[in-house]
Amino acid sequence: MADYLAVDVGGTAIKYALMNENAEISEKGEVPTPHESLDEFVETIGKIYDMFASKNPLALVMSAPGKIDAHTGYFYTGGALLYIHKTDMKGLLAKRVPIPFAVENDAKSAALAELWKGSMKGVTNGFVLALGTGLGGALIIDGKLYRGSTFAAGEVSCVCTDLNKPYNPANSWAVPCGVHQMIGEYAKAVGKKEEELDGRQLFAAGEKGDENAIAAIRHYCSVLACGLISLQHILDVERVAIGGGISKAPLLMKTLKEELDAQYAPYKEYVPASMPEVVSCEFGNDANMIGALYHYVYELKGEC
Repeated sequence: MADYLAVDVGGTAIKYALMNENAEISEKGEVPTPHESLDEFVETIGKIYDMFASKNPLALVMSAPGKIDAHTGYFYTGGALLYIHKTDMKGLLAKRVPIPFAVENDAKSAALAELWKGSMKGVTNGFVLALGTGLGGALIIDGKLYRGSTFAAGEVSCVCTDLNKPYNPANSWAVPCGVHQMIGEYAKAVGKKEEELDGRQLFAAGEKGDENAIAAIRHYCSVLACGLISLQHILDVERVAIGGGISKAPLLMKTLKEELDAQYAPYKEYVPASMPEVVSCEFGNDANMIGALYHYVYELKGEC
């Protein structure tokens, strides 16, 4: 069975894997994400390709941050990687990687993976919310990923949370619901620096009954639940899948569902929205690469 080379561009690392068309991985690894220049980025991807060139991968499929035209490979923005803004990535990589290329936004790639083989399989209308440094979102309508008129559908990080002020990304949903905010709140409560702690330590403490950890998780889930209920009035989806590393923590999902129930219950007879089923995404760190593969094999093959 032929293989594909998949890469997932993150803020700190670029993950890569050799996988077949069923998303079965034979080899994988990661390298640091370059932050200096576009040329350095292209060469880094080129070196990953060189590692597998002898195995003749059929295509290079990529997941990356930013507002991306998934049909042409053009980056309108590149998330935190500012040097990728307004870049014809497909054209640039063609000079270094001599195989077909396709790219999709990271959150949308994760949603495609879940739609293909995971928590969104068989769902007509759903929403995938990835929890991380910010919030990544992807909308599924009529069983298909909805990208929007300008490829920006689902970008809930930028949803304003204070309607009493003019729009400002500083007041966006990503601010209180970035995972580092929850860690920072806990660190402050226990007299430590934020950089001394991580999500695993926070949830481990919460599972052991640490009241400060539980309070930080509860506050985070309260803000997250409020946003999800608000979105449901617009989206009216049947299922929401929560992704990101912390979504695997049982305490996170338990607390989120409690907050959703508590906030919605007093008003359920008066508001039009009904609560969707809320589940964890099934795929972990490989989700974006699996979704990038799906995008090429099942959406673009023959166009690249």
